[in-house]
Amino acid sequence: MSKDTPNPEKSVRERGTFASHNDDPTLASYLSSLFLVLSVPGFIVAAYAGHWAGLYGYGSIVPAFAGLLIASLAVAFSLMHWLTGR
Repeated sequence: MSKDTPNPEKSVRERGTFASHNDDPTLASYLSSLFLVLSVPGFIVAAYAGHWAGLYGYGSIVPAFAGLLIASLAVAFSLMHWLTGR
């Protein structure tokens, strides 16, 4: 059984937030969460905007969204790798 189980001293939120460094959340963790919260609605709007602008048909909205999401994940992970690799 895992030793990291919820208990009265440490909530589930605290275990997730402070799991890696046992300290206050960092600016990078806040920016990562902000990116996650804002990127999906932003990519949906961008995919529909491309359709409304006449760049592609209605059937291509979902593939456009998927492409934006995959590209952003690749950029985010590349950036994190580059920043932590120094």
